[in-house]
Parts: sequence; structure tokens; C-alpha cells
Amino acid sequence: MDLDEILGNFGLGSYQVTVCTLMGLVLMYSNISPLSYAITASDLKYRCEIPICDADNPSYNPDWLNLAIPFNEKSNEHYKCLMYHHVSRTVNMTNISANSTSCKRESFNVNSKKKCNKWVFGETERTIVNDFGIMCEENKWKLNMVGTVNSIGQVIGIPLAGYISDRSGRKYVSIIGSVASATLGTLKSFSANYYSFLFFELFESMASSGVYAATFVLGIELVSLKSRAAVSTLMGCFYPMGAVIMGFIAYMILDWRIMLRIVNLPGLFILGYIWYVPESLRFLQTKNRIEEMAMVLTKIAESNGKTLPSCVQEALVANNLSNATNSLKKEEISICKLLKKIFNSKDILLRVIICSFSWMTITLVYYGLSLTSVELSGNKYLNFMLVNVVEVPAFLTSWYFMEQFSRRYTQAFSFFLSGIGCIMVNLISTDYLWMQLLLFLSSKYAITMAFNNMYIFTAEMFPTEMRMSLIGIVSMFGRLGLLFAPQMTLLGAYFGQYIPILLFGIISTMAGAMSFLFPETKDQKLPDTVKQVKSVEEVN
Repeated sequence: MDLDEILGNFGLGSYQVTVCTLMGLVLMYSNISPLSYAITASDLKYRCEIPICDADNPSYNPDWLNLAIPFNEKSNEHYKCLMYHHVSRTVNMTNISANSTSCKRESFNVNSKKKCNKWVFGETERTIVNDFGIMCEENKWKLNMVGTVNSIGQVIGIPLAGYISDRSGRKYVSIIGSVASATLGTLKSFSANYYSFLFFELFESMASSGVYAATFVLGIELVSLKSRAAVSTLMGCFYPMGAVIMGFIAYMILDWRIMLRIVNLPGLFILGYIWYVPESLRFLQTKNRIEEMAMVLTKIAESNGKTLPSCVQEALVANNLSNATNSLKKEEISICKLLKKIFNSKDILLRVIICSFSWMTITLVYYGLSLTSVELSGNKYLNFMLVNVVEVPAFLTSWYFMEQFSRRYTQAFSFFLSGIGCIMVNLISTDYLWMQLLLFLSSKYAITMAFNNMYIFTAEMFPTEMRMSLIGIVSMFGRLGLLFAPQMTLLGAYFGQYIPILLFGIISTMAGAMSFLFPETKDQKLPDTVKQVKSVEEVN
């Protein structure tokens, strides 16, 4: 009798539902750190202050704006730090200077521009732009650097969290990572300057990077195979709600410091999970902590109105010893042997290449669309909330599609839908903002489906003897998309706002076409060896 069989006999009870709900709340919180910089480091609407024209209560978009400030065709808005030179004139022996109340076309020389050092803001909100004085187009890279630092923190933190998780447990990483992230996020809100802000951004990202995987695994390992798909989908629906709540609080507060303190406060209470949430059953089994496993299984049984038979613990001990004996007989695959097996099998090599490109595309487009949403026309907070809340129906429908249709066609359809939506955004006139937003949301909806499907698809297409190693390789390439995503807004600032979304559309379409080269894995027995992969390919 193994663990899956035991859980299958118990069913799904109140204890499991409660724990999975608590884990869902942790997943919800874990989405704050990866996306908070989209708000804290978001650019603001501002223009040069024109002393000759601006009165005591200047407005951001007055009627005379085109007379005094040049228009930037690339960004489709007026320059933020350039103004036309004011022309001093002498009329009837009276010098009309910049202190005059005159604000006419002839007061400015449109052929001569200069930089300004005073600004008029379009909003009352506070971000690091006006708090740390990160003004003008040439400083745009500093805002994007925040996202890059966040991504670097995740690249460092994910393998580190995996190592700690294997040694100390999933529960430890989930709880301590959340509390550490909440503490560092709160400290970040007290940053005195740009560089101290980057320091806290890096370490907060490292602390939170492993929370999602550890929490997700801890939750789904608590239920039977029959309930796992439903529970994993419903837990996944919690994840985007963290960003939605953060966007709503930011919209109500309009102050990045106060917003960070409010959204990070609940993370401190996750420390209380230590006394209720159990450790991962699989982890306890691998560490031969059978008595602790039995205690957790007893709680599960009692919540289902059943009792844990004494023979179950004996079966777990026997099964664990058998697994330990078998694992000693298996030869670990070294890096050299792994690479040799990859290059000796064209089927495996092709899967690794296409899978790596697909993962890079998913992370680039998924995070890129979330970050680009604050650059769209309209209310940036509403756009940010909508582009994240659309993930909830995407999770639910991807579950349906995976159950009803083939993995390969579901993956291709998701990529194609995302790509077409991104390309169409640029073809719609700005007069139809609702249509642009609808296409933008459909793209995020589709790439979320691709994200969810790819998790299962990746595990199913590689042989057991190399599965974890190959998943690690393709995930590593996927992190490249995570590093490039924050740079998309900078690309738009220099080459036009339509460029990033057009790029998302092109690579999504390419990934969709390449998906047809994947094997079909739905309802197929998982391959254990490279030879079995080849035989399945020949059948397909």
C-alpha cells in the first residue's frame, strides 16, 4: 500500500480543504513580490513647468501645451523634460521676459529646445519616480532596472529555495519565505534612496521566489490523485488575486510606501501556519519520518469520518524501506551522461529545444503583459487589475481544455490566440480603447492557459530517468524570458509603445507553430526510458 492508495481510500475531507485554502492564501500573497514593482516603479505623467504660462494652480494638460512643449511621436505624448525656448521680445521699449504673463505662439521658438528642472504632474500619486527624482526619458532605465533586479533575485532564489526545500521541508520554505518576504517588503517601504530600494527589492525577491512551488506541492500532496487536478486548479485561482488586491489598494492609496505596508502586513500572520499546516507527506516519507506521516494521515482520516488502521503505518514503513533499497541500486546520471543522452537522441534534443523556447516565450509574454498593462491608455490601476483577474477563468478553462482536447492542440491554440491578440492590439485605433483592452486581456487569458498546460505537458513528454534534470534545463532557459520582460517598457520608450506587444505577438505565434512538433501525451503512459520515447514517436 502506497501513499496515493491510502489518500484515495480516505477521500477529500474538511482538514484537507482547510489546509489547501490556507495554502491558496499563501499563493495569493506570493504574487505580490514578483509584480509590486509594476506599481512602485511605474512611470508618472508629468511635463515641464512653463513659468510664463503656468499659473498658481497649473493643470497637466492645458490648451496651450502644444505651443510650449514638443510632441514625442514614438511615445505618442509630449516630452517630459523638454520645452521650447522662450523668446524675450521688446515691445514699446518694454522687455517681455519669462516672468511675463504672456503665453502666445510667438513667445516660443519651436526650432530651439531646452531641458527643464521643474515639473507639473498629472496625478497626485507617489512612486519612486517623484520620491527619488527619477525624471526624464534618459532615466527610464532606472525604473526598468528595478524589474531586472527582481528577476535576478528570482533566478538566484529559486534553486536556493529548492535546495533548502529538499533539506528542511516544503513547509519551512513556504512559511519562512513568506514571512521574510513580508518583512523585507515592509522595510523596502522605508527606503531612503533609489539604491537602498534596489537592495531590498533583490532580497525580497530571493525570499519569495521559492514560495509558490513549495506551497503548491505541499497542498496537492495532501490529497488523492483523483482530487489533485481540481485542487491544483482551484489553488491556482488564488494566485492572480494577490495582484488584483494589490492593484486595488494602490488605486485607493496612491502612495507606494503606504501600499507596501498594507499588502505586506498579512504576510506576517503566515507565521501562525507553523502550528496548523502539516509538512509535505512526500517529504516526510523520503526522510523516513513515518510517525509524523501517520499523525497527518490520522487527521485526514478523522476529518473524513474514518480511522487510520494500524496496518497502514506498517505498510508505509515497509514501502519506504523498499523504495530506499531500490534507490540505492539506481545509478545517478552525471551531467556528462545526461548531455550525451540528449544529443544521442534527436527526439529528446528536439523536445528540449522547443520546450525551452516555449517556456521562454511564456514567461516573457506572461510577465511582459502584466508589466505593460500600466503603460496602456486609460486608468493604469484598472488595467493592471483586469489583466490579472482574467487569469482566474483562464485557469478554469485550461483545466477543461486539457481534459477534453489533446495537449498538443491546447498548447498551440493558446499560443496562437495570445499571438493574434497581441498583433491585433496594434491594428486597432486608439479611439477604440475598449477594443484594445479586450484584445490585450484575451492575450493574457491565452498565455495563462499556455502557462498552466505547459506545466503538465513538460513533465509528460520526458522519460522518467531524465525527467527532473530536463525540466530543470528547460526551466533555466525559461528564466531568460523573466529577465527580458522588465526591459519591454524600456524598448517601448525608445522605439514606440507598439513594439513590445508586437514582439509578444510574433514569438507567441512562432511558439504556437512549433507546438505541433511536440508529441501527444494525453492518456499516454509516461515513458521511463529514451527507447520508449523513440517507440512512442514512431507510433505517433
